[in-house]
Amino acid sequence: MISATKNSGNENGVAIVTVLLLTVLCLSIVTSLFWEQQVQVRSIENQRLQLQQHWILKGALDWAKLILLEDAKFSTTDDLSEPWNTPLMDTRLDRYVKDSKVQSPAVNAVLSGVISDAQGKFNARRLASNGQVITEEVNIFARLLKQLKISQKLASTIAKELAKQQQQFVRSDKYISGQIGFETLSDFLALKSFNAEILTILENHVILLPKQTKTNVNTASMEVIAAELDIPYTDARNVLAIRDNAIFLDTADFLNRIRQVGVNANVKNITVKTDFFLITGTVKINQSLIRKKCLIQRSPQGVELVWLKDF
Repeated sequence: MISATKNSGNENGVAIVTVLLLTVLCLSIVTSLFWEQQVQVRSIENQRLQLQQHWILKGALDWAKLILLEDAKFSTTDDLSEPWNTPLMDTRLDRYVKDSKVQSPAVNAVLSGVISDAQGKFNARRLASNGQVITEEVNIFARLLKQLKISQKLASTIAKELAKQQQQFVRSDKYISGQIGFETLSDFLALKSFNAEILTILENHVILLPKQTKTNVNTASMEVIAAELDIPYTDARNVLAIRDNAIFLDTADFLNRIRQVGVNANVKNITVKTDFFLITGTVKINQSLIRKKCLIQRSPQGVELVWLKDF
């Protein structure tokens, strides 16, 4: 009788433990499924936000293209007083999208962006052509590097690398209009003498465009003007002062007006109109942020996207 009671108690104990184990197992499974579902929901939400950001930036890019096309219709020059140079400050997109019929959670969507003249900078593509280093251009770049307190040897290093890549592509029948190898300044980080600190400094004054271009003196910085014209800072300041009074209408106007203040310079690489522009845009939706930078080329045929990158 006592033995039967003990067996019954043991069986009850085992049953209780089994129930507890099954309960824990079920809870673990449910928790795991719930967590997996939460991850999937967040993933879908992130994808949705990224898609929204993508289309917002695409719309902003199309708008920027339209601004530049309209500018070309009514202006034969490009300068810093034109509408395209006005930055788009943080703009709340939800203020412009109101639909009382649609019930959705509050969305904090902010767009900002800026258009800048890519030809207001020294174009490093000029350092080499058809596999040959262009000494005159290397000297201009070296002068700019000196002003920026960067080793002038970098000018020759980059020029040789560009020429080397051009030669390699010529031999492999892949050379097309100079657009080879390096595409942006950040690609030079592959060089031992180039680093992130140098890149940060140069980005304000130097660019790498898909083909050789002239520098727009209506938008160039004092450092770039001094290097391009091979003149001291004092003369470069005078050039900017003249530009502040009235933009340069053409190269003849530029040369004539700077001579009036005693500045003589070669205008071989000078222009007053721009074909290449940089557009940077940022979209923030709630806690999700995306930044894009693109280079576009404007021509009589329209506006073409050259490249689009994250930054």
